[in-house]
Amino acid sequence: MTSFSKKDALALLKKYNVDRRVMDHLFAVHDYAMEIASKADCDLDLVEAGSLLHDIGRTRSQGMDHALAGAEILRKEGVDERIVKIVERHLGAGLTPEEAQKLRLPPGNYVPETLEEKIVCHADNLIGSTERVSIQDTIKSARKKWFPASVERLIKMHFEVFKPDRVTVRKKSPEIKVQKLDAILDKFDLLYKVKSEGSTSIIELYGRDSEKAASLLKKRLNEI
Repeated sequence: MTSFSKKDALALLKKYNVDRRVMDHLFAVHDYAMEIASKADCDLDLVEAGSLLHDIGRTRSQGMDHALAGAEILRKEGVDERIVKIVERHLGAGLTPEEAQKLRLPPGNYVPETLEEKIVCHADNLIGSTERVSIQDTIKSARKKWFPASVERLIKMHFEVFKPDRVTVRKKSPEIKVQKLDAILDKFDLLYKVKSEGSTSIIELYGRDSEKAASLLKKRLNEI
């Protein structure tokens, strides 16, 4: 828990005169982050404050260094270091020291480590300006712009922050018809894993549509 409240975060945003466009984005990321966090074993107060403040550094820079500028502002204001780290590590899927050097950022490890850091970072990746973007489209975009290792961290992070819905498949052949499964799940915003144990397979669904997808899969088990 933290004594730093939503009211405190909003007061800081007002103090630094964050513009309306950025505020709209902050609220969109906040809403998605809190939705994800509500199903995770994490500190909701940290996620709330971190998501609201993650782009406060845009009052100083619109470049890649805005996360570091935001962290500097928050440290100056005496904000809980756990919140500062959320802000400092929200770029892309995080940046390793080597990646930071290639981008000419100050030396440091900017890869999210705590679950709270990962939730805010990932929610930010899944929000455009204010609209929600599917994980599939986010991955496609990242592959065009990011370091390959960053894309892999993005995918891994998706599985870490979302609580999965599970569907059990019992059949004589343990083999799942992947093409059929992909076709059924194609319209849903999620990623999935399949774990096989003998004649039983567990399909784990991760994403905002996981519950709806699991419900549909249970009705169409004979197809996969």
